[in-house]
Amino acid sequence: MPKPTPAAAPAEASIRRAINNQTKLIRTTGKRWSARAEAAFLETLAATANVSAAAEAAGFSTTAIYRRRLNDAHFAARWAEAMEVGYTRLECLAIEAGAAALSGTPLGAGKPLPPMTAADVLNLLRLHQAGVRGGRAQRYDWRRAEPDIEDVRAEILRRVAVMGGSA
Repeated sequence: MPKPTPAAAPAEASIRRAINNQTKLIRTTGKRWSARAEAAFLETLAATANVSAAAEAAGFSTTAIYRRRLNDAHFAARWAEAMEVGYTRLECLAIEAGAAALSGTPLGAGKPLPPMTAADVLNLLRLHQAGVRGGRAQRYDWRRAEPDIEDVRAEILRRVAVMGGSA
């Protein structure tokens, strides 16, 4: 008795770059980037301002998503719009939640917070502030001490000696 074949997922169209840098229309079953995956990503990003959660909702890794943003200017523009909406939404929800906590009144059920802690919300706001509101980008190495100039000089001389040159 032959095995029943699983029902194929409905194919949808997606635009890709061809080898000759032209565009082509291909069919995808959801394992590749599609309009559905992009919509899921952008909706989640607009709701949470969380790239990791949005990438998971779309079914892709954050690395693939960031690469797509670098290579697709239209997607990068839609990303920026969704991030601005998500950032503003998180700001408003954080303010409302703080005011509700201080006054002792419950937060309205019409605007539920995304499933994250207050620390997560504040971290997302800090991480994306420069991209949405402008200003200096987040620096993760601000505590790193400058290297000693003599160590740098010794390393340069060592590398020159290895390459066979004279210093």
